[in-house]
This record gives sequence, C-alpha cells and structure tokens, in this order.
Amino acid sequence: MSAEGSQAAKRASAVALIRAKIIARLYGSLNTGLAGLSWEWIMRADGQVFRRLTVVNGRQERNPWELITRMPAAKQQAARKTHTHAEVMLAELARQHGHQTGQPPG
Repeated sequence: MSAEGSQAAKRASAVALIRAKIIARLYGSLNTGLAGLSWEWIMRADGQVFRRLTVVNGRQERNPWELITRMPAAKQQAARKTHTHAEVMLAELARQHGHQTGQPPG
C-alpha cells in the first residue's frame, strides 16, 4: 500500500470511530516505575472496545485508538441495556489490562 493510501486508511478509521455510537467511556491510569500513564477507554454499540494513551507524566497526548477486543453478542446485548452496565463491563476490561479506573485526567 502506498504512503498516501495508508494515510487515507488511517483517516477513514478515525472517522469511523468518531461516527460509531459510544455507549461507555472511562479513564484509566497505569503507573510504572518509569512513567505515569493515563488512558481513555470506550465501548461502542457494536461491541468493539478501544483505548488510547492520553497523558504521559502529566503531558497531554493525542494518540490513535487501539482496538482491544470485540465483546461477544450476548455481552453486547447486556451492555446496551443500561449505560451503567456498559461502564461496569468496560471498567472490568481496563482492570484486566492492569489499569486503575477513575475520573478524567486534568
């Protein structure tokens, strides 16, 4: 794929993510001995879960979204029932990846 085609694919991916309905969003942090990191996590109505790095040692970042998983159909239905249930499921996924969940950074 050409560099131009690759850039177009990245833009299309970013636009698709923005347009999809987000049913849950939370912020997590991960502190290592070397750095303090903050992440934004989202769950879309189609069951896809993404995260992106937003803060490194207090400095704001704007990194691309990373696909973490796609929820099974049964869990997707449960997540769409209530906003709270979707947030609980998303928080559990973040904790499984070693993140502490909480309020947005800043």
